[in-house]
Amino acid sequence: MAVAQPEHPGVADEVRAMVAPDLEGVLASFGDIRLASIDMPIGLSEGEPRDCDLTARDRLGARRASVFPAPLRPALAAATHAEASDLSRRVSGRGISVQAWNLFPRVREVDAFLGEQEVWRERLVEVHPELSFLAMNEGVPLPASKHRIDGIYRRRDLVADAFGMAAVESAVAQLAGTRVKEDDMLDAFAVLWSAHRWASGNGVCLPSEPPLDACGLPMRITF
Repeated sequence: MAVAQPEHPGVADEVRAMVAPDLEGVLASFGDIRLASIDMPIGLSEGEPRDCDLTARDRLGARRASVFPAPLRPALAAATHAEASDLSRRVSGRGISVQAWNLFPRVREVDAFLGEQEVWRERLVEVHPELSFLAMNEGVPLPASKHRIDGIYRRRDLVADAFGMAAVESAVAQLAGTRVKEDDMLDAFAVLWSAHRWASGNGVCLPSEPPLDACGLPMRITF
């Protein structure tokens, strides 16, 4: 799912929330987009863990487990979890969790899209929602998981403070009848918050001078 808003938002009904089967469909449905952020790895290492993932985990403290290590590029072509885990273990000494394997189709989709649509390489940036919430919470990692009710309440309050409760209610109404959970919707708002910040030149990049992967994509997380 995705949430979009003008760069200089005015009223709550300018928030658009929707669900689409693929990345290209999401971007096409929103029309003229100057910048988009996505909670998905962009730029894949050949062997070592990405610095941005390690730094993000350090910053998030109790929420560090929310950062899944990005798959290594050699493992991306694997057909099964066992094959991907074996390839990764041979290259780096680490296997791949089932949770991480379940993200492989989306990682492949984003990687292929940026390989074909080079115009998006600087317009689509990686964001991790928990880093966004950390920044929204004055640099303090949230104590509760998004899967706990107190964690949901705190994230909802932060999003409402940033966008207004009317914007949240508008998104809820637009998503009525879908299977989108509230925690995923709040994550999308957090990613949107970082997109606004990055577009304004006030975002943070981990690391500050990101290396490029073998395909020329920056290995970074912005927020």
